[in-house]
Amino acid sequence: MSRVVVLGGSGAMGARVSEVLRGRGHDVVAASRATGVDVVTGVGLDDVLSGAETVLDCLNVVTLSRRTAVSFFGGAAARVAAAAERAGVGHVVCLSIVNVSEAAVRRATGYYGGKAAQEEAYSAGTVPLTLARTTAWFSLAETFLGQIRLGPVALVPGIRLRPVHPAAAAAFLADAVEAGPPVAGGPAVLQLAGPEPLDSAAMARAVARARHPGVRVVRVPVPMAGLREGLVPHGEVPVDRRRFAEWLVER
Repeated sequence: MSRVVVLGGSGAMGARVSEVLRGRGHDVVAASRATGVDVVTGVGLDDVLSGAETVLDCLNVVTLSRRTAVSFFGGAAARVAAAAERAGVGHVVCLSIVNVSEAAVRRATGYYGGKAAQEEAYSAGTVPLTLARTTAWFSLAETFLGQIRLGPVALVPGIRLRPVHPAAAAAFLADAVEAGPPVAGGPAVLQLAGPEPLDSAAMARAVARARHPGVRVVRVPVPMAGLREGLVPHGEVPVDRRRFAEWLVER
């Protein structure tokens, strides 16, 4: 099996997919600032990528600032792509978001603008690239409860989603690693969605009822179509059949 470096390996998805890859027999290095790898400065990148066959980018930054998101995601991707080329890495897999390259979506929030910049920076590099795009994960409902709070009230934007189980996203990423690099042309684009359309505020209310009974969710209308409707995949895409209601009772 291959040597895989997971960037953002201490994060929620990075840690999860590292475990999946190890379970499949891969030699996995979960890289983060805690292990001496800083994608903002580039410190440690050359060392950690030496001998790697695949780099899996699960990096994340929590921000609503477009400048911060574009600087982090775009800058890190450019540094990783250059280091991967120097190290002779054969494949980069980038965790991304369904539809994030579309103009209306990337304009909707600074975060999506940053993820679009990340895709562009990797695409400009020379190392074969797979863009592994998923819809929102079920766990986003927990995030919404804490993002905009006024005491016990959580303000949650009304977004139409096709959310997917986090475990399915981790397996999807591991599959993308094992599929190997695209054989020709530009980046390979893989997608994964959940089984049903859901409203983000309804998801947050369900989580509040099940796990945070003191929190009241207020749905906030979203004026930008790119955010309100743009995160649902177009046409037929592969679907994981596990439903949000099942995830709610898992823990």
